[in-house]
Amino acid sequence: MHGYSPDLSDADSRSFIHYIKFEDILIDESGSVDIPRFLAKPSLHEKIDSIESTFVRIGDQIEEIDAENVFLDIHFSCLYHNQFFPPLYQSNLNEIAPSSDAKIKVVTLIDDVFNIWDNLHRREEEFPRTSLRLREILSWRSVELLQAEAAAHNYTSEATRVSNYMYSVRHPFVSLFNLVFDDDPICLYLSFPISRTRTHPDRIKDINTFRQDMYRLADELGVVIFDPVTIDELSLLNSRLDGTNRILTAEDRWPLETEIMLPEPKWPIVIPDNEVQEARNDIINNVRPRDFHLIDNSIFTTVYRKNYGGLSSGVGDEIRYTIMRGKRAYVYDPIIDGDAGKPHPFDQDEDGFRDLAIFYEEIRKGIEFYRARRKRIK
Repeated sequence: MHGYSPDLSDADSRSFIHYIKFEDILIDESGSVDIPRFLAKPSLHEKIDSIESTFVRIGDQIEEIDAENVFLDIHFSCLYHNQFFPPLYQSNLNEIAPSSDAKIKVVTLIDDVFNIWDNLHRREEEFPRTSLRLREILSWRSVELLQAEAAAHNYTSEATRVSNYMYSVRHPFVSLFNLVFDDDPICLYLSFPISRTRTHPDRIKDINTFRQDMYRLADELGVVIFDPVTIDELSLLNSRLDGTNRILTAEDRWPLETEIMLPEPKWPIVIPDNEVQEARNDIINNVRPRDFHLIDNSIFTTVYRKNYGGLSSGVGDEIRYTIMRGKRAYVYDPIIDGDAGKPHPFDQDEDGFRDLAIFYEEIRKGIEFYRARRKRIK
């Protein structure tokens, strides 16, 4: 989009983006062959010393780099023999932001837990004993998100608030681009019924039209979309049981029908049912806090047909949480859905619309109003 080569080793591209992979420098700094062998070292203090010296080395590199943007690719935690490592030290984080006026952004990329499980499982022949149970992967992701929150808080000051943006790799690239390269991105959360619509192809098609319309609007106006179905782990719980295994197919997952950053998984994904049952409650319990986190990072919520197929308790919770956070909820609730759930007139806290064209136009006005107000404040 900036006219640079996608090859980050290209000289011109490096003037725009300098990419640093933490693990590569850690391996060199510690004298280890790879990360598993580094983690296998018996001395905790030796490993912590290597990590600290890696942060110092990266901080020195950043000071010398003549590039518009520096991307640090890092895992804040590793899971080895059921132990999380390393501790996150404020002093280490400060090493990679030597300038007090440095603009920091923390983005935590996530994927469906069953995709991660399958990727690890497929590596077993080359890297034995690297597979993890679903519940271990969920725990690891939770720790990573918690560490990322701590990192964002560390860089927050009275003058600048740094957020941890949790973002699914199943979003279209343009949305991630806007998130990364806008200093203060405008983010919108999409809310729509999922459980009551996912088994009805006509409803899925209708909702996907809304999703695509919102992505086009985001592309036009340079804003970021948080789309809840880019993570669809509940589909695993509804997959087919075949003996002792769960068989997850592309048809089980919500069809995104948008250009995503990563290739499709190699379907089907076959996971032992005992692992699925073990992680069932964790998968369910992850949904609400994850969606609320996305609302926290958004300026408002756009709600499509909250009563589609019946009253959606999940959408209702998201509307209430949005309003409780002092934000607007733009709600399209056509008359055809009016017999399910709360009828018109709308709750005074909602910006409710019966007409779809007016709904989109008001969202556009809301974005433009917010952007203009932000410029006045600055």
